[in-house]
Amino acid sequence: MHMLPRIVHVGFMFLILQSAYAISQKPYSKSEFWLSDGYGLLVTLNGDELHAYELTSISCIPGWYAKRVPQPEGTHGTVYSGREQYRFTDGPGKTKRLRMDGTVSDIILRRTNSLPRKCLRPPSDSPQSNYAIFWQTFAEQYGFFDLHKIDWSSVDSKFRPQVTANVKPEELFEIFRQMIEPLQDTHTVLFGRNIKKVFEGSRTDPNQLDDETWNQAEKVIDKNYIRGGLRSFCNGRLQFGILENSIGYLRITAFYGYSDADNYEKELYALQTALDEIFDDANKMRGLVIDVRLNHGGDDPLGIEIASRLTNIRYLAYTKVARNNLKGTLHYTAPQGSWVEPSTRPGFHGPVVLLTGPDTISAGETFTMALMGHTPHIQRIGLNTQGVFSDVLKRSLPNGWIFHLPNEVYLTLDGKAFDAAGIPPDQKIKFFSESDLRSGKDAALEAALQKLDGY
Repeated sequence: MHMLPRIVHVGFMFLILQSAYAISQKPYSKSEFWLSDGYGLLVTLNGDELHAYELTSISCIPGWYAKRVPQPEGTHGTVYSGREQYRFTDGPGKTKRLRMDGTVSDIILRRTNSLPRKCLRPPSDSPQSNYAIFWQTFAEQYGFFDLHKIDWSSVDSKFRPQVTANVKPEELFEIFRQMIEPLQDTHTVLFGRNIKKVFEGSRTDPNQLDDETWNQAEKVIDKNYIRGGLRSFCNGRLQFGILENSIGYLRITAFYGYSDADNYEKELYALQTALDEIFDDANKMRGLVIDVRLNHGGDDPLGIEIASRLTNIRYLAYTKVARNNLKGTLHYTAPQGSWVEPSTRPGFHGPVVLLTGPDTISAGETFTMALMGHTPHIQRIGLNTQGVFSDVLKRSLPNGWIFHLPNEVYLTLDGKAFDAAGIPPDQKIKFFSESDLRSGKDAALEAALQKLDGY
């Protein structure tokens, strides 16, 4: 989810901190307190107001705030609106379920008696305190240290002694960067807005292409393979055209930004409207190529919406678990399945080929996984995807810095995950080498056309 995150301005973050701690001093006689399974989250419900706190075993920092939104009678659950939309529903037993817009799973909440004592006072804004919370959050929430062969305790032994009271913000930022850069994880991000610094992790791959090369590559496709030009939808994130032999071509560069309004329902509506138009004449297509080789990620449910237009059979897209232990051997929350339900709206049910590569990131990868359970099998051509699937867990520090990390694992029907390595193709083909660009060739797309000619 959200490979390009919604950034909260540091000044706004300080307002949240001040207001939340002021509220925390008020009597909570009418409040309800709910602790999450995994995620390090405490939610308080007080009348029409919702407050979230980011927890570690050593800290409590106020997070987002939302107010209840009146809903039509019969609406499922209670909706709160703030930085995003949050929906509360009753879970089994004495639990509640929290789902944020643009996600495919719930956070399970369990009732607790009171606000933890550490939430009654703000943490110190010192270099040592910021470091301690940063390290502890990764220690308790990050689920891939073994996968990346990183000993997080050794990282602490190296860097904690360097953090003294006299460390400057720029130096502290550099220490944090050095701590997480070896993870080579695209879902690790650090924003130091007050010092105008950003770090985004990434898995190095010799086959990744820069923006200029991708611009050349798209021009090659548009000029040499598309018949009659591409139509653009969803603010340009979707493009559709026809290849030779009446083969459809659907390029998806992101699963976000489909609407000018920062609202998931409007994004979904924009996508549904686009797919209705794209598949209106689907009976005239002999096959379909879906190209997510350049895809920046976004909202997982939008990928499932596209998958629903390609099937007549309900099937499991993937299951999802989150880390649920503070130390020791990894434990996870109960798995939650996401299903592809056949849509009654226009779709295409003929042969499909999917093009992937190392610039297929995040929701582009969960979309790829959502097509793996499709029957008949959808052939994947190209290269391994990037290898980051989890929604980003957004956390903050006392100094106002924001950081992201992944804490979830996506699994196929047979329990396989593809974190770090990425989803492999069925047919490995490198694409857009310098010689191919000079000659105007797309080797992966040509392989897809050859595959579809066999149907």
